[in-house]
Amino acid sequence: MSNVPVRCLLSFSLFCVAAAVPVQARSWADVDALRWRLERNGVRVSQTDCQRGLQGAYDSRRNRLVVCRAHRSPGQVWNTLAHEAAHRMQDCAGGPISKPEYTQTMLSTLRRYSPEDVAALRAYPRRKQRSEIEARYTAQLAPQQVMRLFDRYCGARSA
Repeated sequence: MSNVPVRCLLSFSLFCVAAAVPVQARSWADVDALRWRLERNGVRVSQTDCQRGLQGAYDSRRNRLVVCRAHRSPGQVWNTLAHEAAHRMQDCAGGPISKPEYTQTMLSTLRRYSPEDVAALRAYPRRKQRSEIEARYTAQLAPQQVMRLFDRYCGARSA
């Protein structure tokens, strides 16, 4: 276990998601479980070749999520899938999935555990940075937490 203090960042009545602590091993079973939730929710998930530097994308107008083929491990696929699933959660929620006062704490956690994610935020317009911080933070959570968040915000709707 990490020595990161526990704070409720993405919270709702059933449980609290603590500060993100990277879990090194993500499995193909975790990838499949999240993909299944997305597809059950009406999102078409595919893998394709992408332009250099792009890891994945979520298109809310088409209910389509793409994971780029550049990934070589289940952990890399998980990170992109969970990140894009967070954008789907934001779509389902009609906006942010965390309280504004938690944005700085999420950003501080990302600085500590995933500085490359923080550096990548510079490529986004200021108005999109909060949603990107949430997505990048969510991708660092344990798979069970991501799936519970997805179920909370997007429910068990079927396609």
